Amino acid sequence: MVSQAILYAAHVLPVGMIWLACVTGFLPLMKLGPDCDCFRHIVLYAPVYAVLLLGVYAVVSVVHGVLTFNDCPAAKDELLQEIKEAREDLKKRKVI
Repeated sequence: MVSQAILYAAHVLPVGMIWLACVTGFLPLMKLGPDCDCFRHIVLYAPVYAVLLLGVYAVVSVVHGVLTFNDCPAAKDELLQEIKEAREDLKKRKVI
């Protein structure tokens, strides 16, 4: 099995290398795009945008998980029964 770090590196390193090649001018992507500063700005700050989008994705995932969290009435009843049994056992042992 491959570790998660190697999988992460296998996905991130090629993208990072392409971005670095574009920024340093090794790949002439800047010359192929429109002749404006906005395109250069997008390419230069692409890693920042990627981190921001990852943060938005994380927040949306957590909010979605909280909103769709299911209640389990049977588990609640079982847990309350276990608490009651534990209290009775502690009373028998004169702990409480």
